Amino acid sequence: MPNSPAAVFERLTTTVPPVRTEVRLGTACVLGGGVAGLVAARVLADHANRVVIIEPDQPEAAPSGAARPGVPQGSQVHLLLPGGRAQLERFFPGVVTQALAGGAVSCGPERTATYLDDVEQIATPNAQFVGSSRPFLESLIRRRTLALPNVELVSGRVIGLRYARGAVESVRYAVGGDHVVVPADFVVDASGRGSRLSDWLEQGGWPRPETQRLQADIRYLSARFTRSADWDGPLSGISRYSPHFPKDIAGAAVNPIENQQWAVMLAHFGNGAESRTADEFVARCRELPPIFQEAVKGEIVGEVVPYRHPDSRWRHFEALDRFPARLAVLGDAVASFNPLYGQGMSSAALHASCLSEYLRSGPDLDAPARHFLELEKVVVEAAWQTSTAGDAIRLGLATPPATDQGRRQAWALRQVREAAGRDEQVGTALRAVGFMTAHPASLMAPALVLRAARVNGVPEERIRQEYTMTETT
Repeated sequence: MPNSPAAVFERLTTTVPPVRTEVRLGTACVLGGGVAGLVAARVLADHANRVVIIEPDQPEAAPSGAARPGVPQGSQVHLLLPGGRAQLERFFPGVVTQALAGGAVSCGPERTATYLDDVEQIATPNAQFVGSSRPFLESLIRRRTLALPNVELVSGRVIGLRYARGAVESVRYAVGGDHVVVPADFVVDASGRGSRLSDWLEQGGWPRPETQRLQADIRYLSARFTRSADWDGPLSGISRYSPHFPKDIAGAAVNPIENQQWAVMLAHFGNGAESRTADEFVARCRELPPIFQEAVKGEIVGEVVPYRHPDSRWRHFEALDRFPARLAVLGDAVASFNPLYGQGMSSAALHASCLSEYLRSGPDLDAPARHFLELEKVVVEAAWQTSTAGDAIRLGLATPPATDQGRRQAWALRQVREAAGRDEQVGTALRAVGFMTAHPASLMAPALVLRAARVNGVPEERIRQEYTMTETT
């Protein structure tokens, strides 16, 4: 079906640069100057005479390579997934080449290692990553965005919105003791996980969205180490652990970053990551697969940095019966996920793709941006399914399917997941969903399920029963 979630997702992940753009806005305001806000500003630059990004931090004042105060996860390990890479290249042609020239590292399948319970999984051709620190990549995107002649960044803390005739009509922000009002023809909230948009809606007489949460209480520790130029093994690695596996960590990740360094992260549930010294961090990494052992051979750069992710959350703006016109919300301000799955930056870039399609569709700007919210829901739901499923199982929060169709689909998905580490075709399909280049529905393709079941050694009689039922769903 042309408007099924899978079809919409496929359309949004296009790599074709936007065409048929029309300038219909005078001034557009973006709240937040992180990755989500910068890519949103790039999209708005095609449709507005002037785009103003309002950001409370002063990025130019931060030490080189340091995370902004408004990005508490900025010092943790980041990896640009293929989905995000494709969208950034779409909106900023040549940005990947620029990143690599500036010190980022290309990690293809031959230099990527994935482990499940310390068993290495099969490599897949779609493992094409860009390794760098979050501040490095964000700085590059900021330079590209602010190079556009109609985009500017101002320093200030947004304190509210003003409404008129059912629409947002201006943004209020504070600079020191002064308050500034910016009249706006369109506003995008990209202020992150701590967004106050729900409060500002309520203050204006609009309903608050319901917030869906998965209480995970995941703790991360990240550290950087010098990287040897002689290492010819994997450059990017991720290790995940099943609930029954006898390790007290949820997972680990390691990536190469600029300045010939490694970034290494350990993830724990509950208090397992507290009071972890550099020596303890290194000792734990030496118990992990070889790439982690190599990464901690160098000298530590700086300190071990903690970060807590209390929950994954999704603010359901799309479900509100009333919503102001000329307003959109992107990135973590809508939904934020377990960082171990690395989907934050790619999700933000795909939200910008939703914004681009919406603005290019010739919408009635004096009506709520329902089309945008529905497009965004498809992207958020895809990432939510991927990132929360594993956490729910580990935390004992997963509920068994309530219908025969649900049980058949669960059986099919289990076959795909079990075969993915041993079969390249199945593994490529599963990782495409995690990389945000394919919709989760693609994993229900009968031919893929049949192949996975045979890889898993399921008896032919059972396959025929389950395959026939799966094929009809």
